[in-house]
Formats: sequence, structure tokens, C-alpha cells
Amino acid sequence: MADDLATAYGKAITTIARAEGVADRVADELFQFAEAVDTTNELRDKLTDPSVPLEARSTAVSDLLSKAHTTTASAVQLLLSASQIRNVGSIAKVVISEAAEARGASVATVRSAKPISERQRLALGKALEQREGRPVEVKVVVDPDLLGGIVVQLGDNVIDGSVAKQLTEIRATLASA
Repeated sequence: MADDLATAYGKAITTIARAEGVADRVADELFQFAEAVDTTNELRDKLTDPSVPLEARSTAVSDLLSKAHTTTASAVQLLLSASQIRNVGSIAKVVISEAAEARGASVATVRSAKPISERQRLALGKALEQREGRPVEVKVVVDPDLLGGIVVQLGDNVIDGSVAKQLTEIRATLASA
């Protein structure tokens, strides 16, 4: 049910953004907003707490999205008023996927312990493009819980190049020796 709702909201936001010619910008801004909500406990708690007046939550969203396109800000305000802010990550994934699909591209989410350079992001995108046979848009999320390395999610596929994964494999090899 939640997935169906996220898909419906995501497709509606994408339809509006496409009609206004700003689908890629809205997808990017929604991705950034969703990551902020996902990684900042205080922000997530404030925006999802029904005991905080809607006006205060709305003001917080307006402040956060003051430089975003009006379509992005309006979409997030709609999600807030519809009590769907908890699902903003899932909704953002739909919007990102729809925007990329319209360009004939796929989307890869890359989790890294620290920021990667633009050159690294582009090189990773080219490598994934060769694997997929079509352009791949790389969205980077800094995940301080990773010890090092990266984890790439491309559709249903996960490529785990994290240090933690490598250590687990080494332990398993040593244990079986």
C-alpha cells in the first residue's frame, strides 16, 4: 500500500515537473531533501511529529527549500500536508527514476563513507553505463557508517565494495581454512 502511494505521488510530481520543463531539477532537489530528512534525526522528527503544528513544519520546509524550484517546494508542502513526509525517500526515488527514464537513463545510488570527487562520480557513471548499455545517472549519498569503499545500488542490483563487506569475506575465508 505504501509503495503504491509513493508511486502515485512520485508520478504525479513528475508529471507536473515535466509539464513545467523542470523534471531533472525537481528530481535532484527532491533527492537532496529526502537525504536531509533521512540523515538528520532532528529534522525528520520535527517534520513527522504530529504534535508540532503544521504551520511550524511548513515554515521549516519553506526555509529549507528557499532556493529550490517552486515545483519542488510545492510538492514537499503537499507531502507535508498529506502526512506523507515519512515517505519522501520512496517518493523521491520514483521521481528520480521517472526523470531518468524519460532521458533513456538509469539511476545508481552510491553510498560512500566520504564525498567523492566529480571526476570519480563521472568515471563511476561511465563504468556503470558500459555495464548497463545505457547512460547511468549517479546519485551520491555520504554514509559515515561505512568504514570505507562504496555500495552501489542500480535498480534491484547491489554492488557492495565496502570495507565491511571485504572484512566479512576475509573472515569467512579464514574461518573455512
